[in-house]
Amino acid sequence: MIAFLLAAVLSLAPASQPGRAACLYYVYDYKAEPAMTPAPKGYKPFYISHFARHGARYCIGHQDSLSVWLAKAEKAGVLTDFGAAFKARYDLAFENLSMRSGTLTAIGQDQHRTIAKHMFKRFPQVFRGPTHIEAASTESARVIMSMWSFISTLQSMDRSLDIHAEASSHFASWLQPLLPSNPYHVRGSGSHGRYDRAAEKRYFEATVPWEDIAGHLFTSPNVVKDLLGVSPEFFIRYLHSVVSDTACTGDDPSCYDGVFTPDEYEATGKFLSARNFIMFGNFEGSDNLPMRYAAFTLENIITMADSDMASGSTQLRLRFGHDSGIMPLLVFMDVNGFGRRTSSPAEGTEIFHVSNVPMGCSVQFVFFRNASGDVIFKLLLNEAEATLPLKAVSGPYYRWSDFREYYLPKIAVAKEGIMKEL
Repeated sequence: MIAFLLAAVLSLAPASQPGRAACLYYVYDYKAEPAMTPAPKGYKPFYISHFARHGARYCIGHQDSLSVWLAKAEKAGVLTDFGAAFKARYDLAFENLSMRSGTLTAIGQDQHRTIAKHMFKRFPQVFRGPTHIEAASTESARVIMSMWSFISTLQSMDRSLDIHAEASSHFASWLQPLLPSNPYHVRGSGSHGRYDRAAEKRYFEATVPWEDIAGHLFTSPNVVKDLLGVSPEFFIRYLHSVVSDTACTGDDPSCYDGVFTPDEYEATGKFLSARNFIMFGNFEGSDNLPMRYAAFTLENIITMADSDMASGSTQLRLRFGHDSGIMPLLVFMDVNGFGRRTSSPAEGTEIFHVSNVPMGCSVQFVFFRNASGDVIFKLLLNEAEATLPLKAVSGPYYRWSDFREYYLPKIAVAKEGIMKEL
């Protein structure tokens, strides 16, 4: 058990691994399949409940903003020699980026195809005999395309699969609860709740050398505020996104050489991970609304699993959404210790580095049953076996009845609190 826990921690160690400073733009490589612990004797897989983040995508408008900012700085004559050379390179790169805001890339499609292939190969018993699949997606085009990539791959491996798929805001309460269309959305709280913006700003100022970064491009860092009219935090976040997005698009990253030094990029990644923890994690200075919304998501997972297993009518339930739905869920469930509470942004990045929810993030509940009908399951995060704050049956396997008994009261408390705020 100790060896398993250590392996789980090491497999998800934060920014020490190459690419993790890309944070939300980190592209998980599903080509390398983590080893699986055999199920206890007599238990066979029979049902899977899955929640995935869309695959690798283009930035959501950040590339357009950078193009506008560089043009404005050039017109004002405040680009450095490096800034001018970079603008010339970026103008060429922007021809491919323009009008693709937020769309799924070929890399993102391939991520979901690969996850589907691995699922089919690892758990063939789930797909034996008549197999019905229910798939749900948000209305976002990149999420719909991710769902299509996944289910079309399964269909190509078994033409007999019966698949029902739907993309709708009807699912908002449990699939994308931060949307205002969520019937349980707390009005006046903002899309992310009342999180500690002062702590975010303090950590930015203490961590990110934004003046040095801006100085690479502009003759004075004051250009950011005075000419571009944006805050340093806003500018650096967008710049980091565009640079990081090359891992999603497959474009030549050398276009961005010199925009950040390695240390500057790493520091910016730490800030962005801390920012996401302040918003989505168990941070003491925030109202933790996204985390509490996750109660609706987990309730749906439990309710649907109970119904599907009782009826035997559905063998695979697929959900496709966004990082804003998966991050709070992992924190609410305390997966791999992600739910630990702190008032320190720096500690928050160690508890839950945002790259644990990369592009194409995959959360799988894989259920096993023995001849007597006893049901156990294991949780896979990005295809690696994960831990829960429960007593395990063996290794990464937990009893479903224990899971329900532990989390249903927590769900009830979280929901009751939200209802009082409506």
